Amino acid sequence: MPKVILFILICTLSGCGNNKSEQTNINLVVQDSTSITKADIENLNYTEFILDEDSDKILVGWLKYREMSDRITEIKNGDLSFFKGDKKIVETFIQEFTDTVPSNISDEAILARVLIVRTMYLKLNSVINMSTSSKTAIEKSVKDLLEAFSNLNFQINKKFERDAQNIVKPE
Repeated sequence: MPKVILFILICTLSGCGNNKSEQTNINLVVQDSTSITKADIENLNYTEFILDEDSDKILVGWLKYREMSDRITEIKNGDLSFFKGDKKIVETFIQEFTDTVPSNISDEAILARVLIVRTMYLKLNSVINMSTSSKTAIEKSVKDLLEAFSNLNFQINKKFERDAQNIVKPE
């Protein structure tokens, strides 16, 4: 009999009983240390160029540019969810962006900037989807993309500015 009492005492003290009211659930909140916020983006130091009014009117038909501009706005707001979706959608979008450059702006300087935007876009996609990426690496990739898009806008503005100049060459 003393062995039975000892057994019951040990089971009670060691928690052998299945008393659910005594179980404690511990919920851990893990903050993603790589998440980028709008404030993080605003702290990036780069020169931003936007399209002039005239350039903007001329590019109304380039729908993929408009979509890219919307993606850039999302990125500036700290929303990188587009990159966390289906990889094929990201790749298709950037391919269509580079393939649909209108002929009226298709010169070497602009095509070079379009390819740089493409490269930075794909780089950002890769960095975001790597499990080992740091917040600093993501911020650097975001900054590179924002600079590339800004430089594309600058080149487009310069092209239309040059085209608007009617310089008569002497004979």
